[in-house]
Amino acid sequence: LTSSWDKTTRLCNATDGTRIKTLRHEDDVLSCAFSFDDKLIVTACRDKIVRIWDTQRGQLKRTLAGHTDDVNASCFSADGNRVISASIDKTARIWDANSGEMLSGFLFNNGAK
Repeated sequence: LTSSWDKTTRLCNATDGTRIKTLRHEDDVLSCAFSFDDKLIVTACRDKIVRIWDTQRGQLKRTLAGHTDDVNASCFSADGNRVISASIDKTARIWDANSGEMLSGFLFNNGAK
């Protein structure tokens, strides 16, 4: 699984490197991660949006909007029910992965790196 400044996330076969799916975004993709069961992918982008994708279909399931600057990082909680994101807007946010609702937000003195 790779993220790229060409506005894509690529899912590849871990054995031979062949591309399985390409997930297209509106802007550069700064990070990506699988859920622990590998059924979902979360991506963080320069367009201030966190996206949740269905791994098998390659379809966008949900967008998480609320950051006001580039989102540098995102990941799933161990149970897959939450997404955590960090942004240059100096916030980290916890989201409900199923509803897309922001559950908590934290403001820091320095931007997330």
